[in-house]
Amino acid sequence: MRRHLVVVSVTLWTFVLCAAILSAQDNMGQGAMAGEGNAKEVAAKLQKISAALQLTPQQKQQIKPILMEEAPQLQAVKANTSLGPLQKAMQLRQIGESVDAKVQPILTPEQWQKWQAMRSQERQQMIQKMQGQ
Repeated sequence: MRRHLVVVSVTLWTFVLCAAILSAQDNMGQGAMAGEGNAKEVAAKLQKISAALQLTPQQKQQIKPILMEEAPQLQAVKANTSLGPLQKAMQLRQIGESVDAKVQPILTPEQWQKWQAMRSQERQQMIQKMQGQ
């Protein structure tokens, strides 16, 4: 029973994280062509992250290609109608973990803590949003 609860919790966490990412992308990229939309989404996301974490110009330069690589991957998973919600959530979680692994060495320990707090806050907001529906 305890194992089942852990699996359900991890699955819910993954779904919430992925839904938050997709929701943010939907809000930023509506009406734009895929390539142009990705560039705009990445610029907006980088600006938000930069302000929150007080990134240096060098850090921005290092993080931008990571975000540019992430955007089409997220969009492809979102657009894949052959995947069920759980499969999408798992793939999106993998993408998020990959981004985290690439970003962590670029950030200072303080920035990394803020990064993780931002992720946690996004998850909490999505849980609240889902409970309100």
